[in-house]
Amino acid sequence: MELWEDVESEYRERTPTSRERHEETRRHVPAGVASTYRAWDPYPIFVERAEGPYLHDVDGNRYIDFDMNNGAGMSGHAHPAITEAVTDQLGKGTLYTHPHDLLAEAARELKARWDPVDLVRFTNSGTESTMHAIRLARAYAGRDKLLKIEGAYHGAHDYVMISKAAEAGKLGHPKRPNKIVESEGIPEAVTETVEVAPWNDLDAVEAIMEEHVNEIGGLIVEPIVMNVGMTQPYDEFLHGLRELCDEYGIVYIFDEVKTGVKVAPGGAAEHYGVEPDLVTMAKSIGGNLPVGAFGGKEHIMRHIEDGAAHFGTYNGSPLVLRALVTQLRDVLTEQAYDHVDALGERLVSGYEEIMDDHGIVGHVEHVNSQGQVLFTDDVVRDYRDWLALIDEEFHENYWFAMLNRGVVPHPHHASQQWTISVQHEAEHVDEHLEAFKDVAPRLADEQPRRDESGRIESEPLAED
Repeated sequence: MELWEDVESEYRERTPTSRERHEETRRHVPAGVASTYRAWDPYPIFVERAEGPYLHDVDGNRYIDFDMNNGAGMSGHAHPAITEAVTDQLGKGTLYTHPHDLLAEAARELKARWDPVDLVRFTNSGTESTMHAIRLARAYAGRDKLLKIEGAYHGAHDYVMISKAAEAGKLGHPKRPNKIVESEGIPEAVTETVEVAPWNDLDAVEAIMEEHVNEIGGLIVEPIVMNVGMTQPYDEFLHGLRELCDEYGIVYIFDEVKTGVKVAPGGAAEHYGVEPDLVTMAKSIGGNLPVGAFGGKEHIMRHIEDGAAHFGTYNGSPLVLRALVTQLRDVLTEQAYDHVDALGERLVSGYEEIMDDHGIVGHVEHVNSQGQVLFTDDVVRDYRDWLALIDEEFHENYWFAMLNRGVVPHPHHASQQWTISVQHEAEHVDEHLEAFKDVAPRLADEQPRRDESGRIESEPLAED
């Protein structure tokens, strides 16, 4: 696309120091980043500091940040209350590896938000939380297999790096997806202990459970599939899974690493009114510090005392639990949710109005503080819809064009969603929308055609 050439040229002109720092860092760190996802072409921006709703890069550019650390930053950057609490804790010690009062205090805060959670254990990340919850579910059920959803992301351990972002030609039948290992170094034998089901298709899920009756110990779901934009459950799908798990004796796990405390105070379990058996948490529960947790029904969680291993030197450190307690008690208040939810509505309505004004085909999927613009009128119901309906190249042009105008609209990639923090204000949403209004005419000119089914055709729209 001609648009990409202009956007990339402007990006390079704005960020020459980031390019230099990236080249130097690659001499010492693979891909020049701390997590492979953070690498992008032609190179990522290097951040110098972050405060409130802003990022500042090493070239002196300021960005209004709606990425918010891949959704970990609902408090915004360097929130004063969290900074004060963590600074105080530094003088008292950052790691004890012995029990302390913050364990119960932090657990009580999480239990107050999630009705199904009777007991809590702490971890250091979302990956650890899902890994331990899966182990616990299989141990409790006495069965070796895990059932996961096609296209869903649950961290980077072996059992969930299967059929997360597979190519369309390898997916297999929509009701019986292929099991595709998505990283070198993961043994193919791992697939023998994992089954993959489609999203929003209860009949297909039940058929897989029936085929593997008495083999599946746990079902893990993102209650909103947030590795595929904002793909929500439809037709009481989550409630139907609850019934199926009860019928087949399967432990039902909600992966609320991304949805937890952001779509509602008690996450998606509260928002949709569903009671899972286990809940995994991380990201925004900790005010930008590295903390995770998993919790659930007492009769399952007590199995940690009876044989399901859970260890970790840094688990439940007083430093991160001070941040967690402060985040949940003092930052994410009822008034804070009213604030971010109202800003979410303002951003959504602004996007859709601008798209209508400029003839851009698209809509916004959102739940309160979380959302994403989709450049299609069709509803994305599962991973395969997303592959067919979303033009990643076009979305990349939109994302970089916004970045060039001082707005990070969401984490890099078309599959990701924005997070509105408590430190965003109406003026920041309006600046976000002004940036989109500025790039909208070019997007309208170069948006690809679609066929009658809504699928993308090969030729872009001609310019006026």
